Amino acid sequence: MHRRPNADERPRRDIKVPKSPDDLEALKAERAAADRAYNDALTRLDRAIQQLPADFPQPPPVPDEHQVTPLNTLWKIDAPPAAGLRRGFIAGVRRAIAPLFEQQQAFNAAVVDHVNRSVPVARETRASIESTLTVMRDTIGELIRFQSLLVEFLQQVTPYVDTRDRDVAGLLRGLSGAINGVADEVLKRSEATLARDRRHEQRVEALESSIRALQDQLAEMTRRGRDDG
Repeated sequence: MHRRPNADERPRRDIKVPKSPDDLEALKAERAAADRAYNDALTRLDRAIQQLPADFPQPPPVPDEHQVTPLNTLWKIDAPPAAGLRRGFIAGVRRAIAPLFEQQQAFNAAVVDHVNRSVPVARETRASIESTLTVMRDTIGELIRFQSLLVEFLQQVTPYVDTRDRDVAGLLRGLSGAINGVADEVLKRSEATLARDRRHEQRVEALESSIRALQDQLAEMTRRGRDDG
């Protein structure tokens, strides 16, 4: 499995923050540096995904019970029955060595009892080791799956942010287009109003000129009438 790096081993990257939000070049450089740092961190995380070792330990073999049944059959020492002319001699020898046979039989009984008690323990020990290894294998497998899903999730962050940026940029373009349309309409109306006001002023000026001309003619006619009278 991969060793987790210490905090001092992790690469650090300082990103310069633009002093002014209007510095487009600095903003672009900041975004590029942030993208590189994010991609580098994502690459390190991808490479740090743990793998199930090929030499993962296996449970021990089952207990060797091949001789258990013979031991339970042969542990007891049965002396053959005495017969014939030597019956008395054999009986005497049997009495003499009986303590040795009893001691050997007690030893055999203890060994068989120990073996009989050890077999269930060995079975349970193997079963416990096997179940523990199964849990460890499944747990490591789930951890590897989680790490893989985490990397896949982080790989979607940049496309998601990019789509949001494009969405916001599209909204801004739409808003800018609407504002420009309104501005154009206001400008057209303003120009039309100015043109209409100009024509109105021209008509007023023409009317004032006509009135002045009429006033001059009227004054001239009045003066002539006085002169004739």
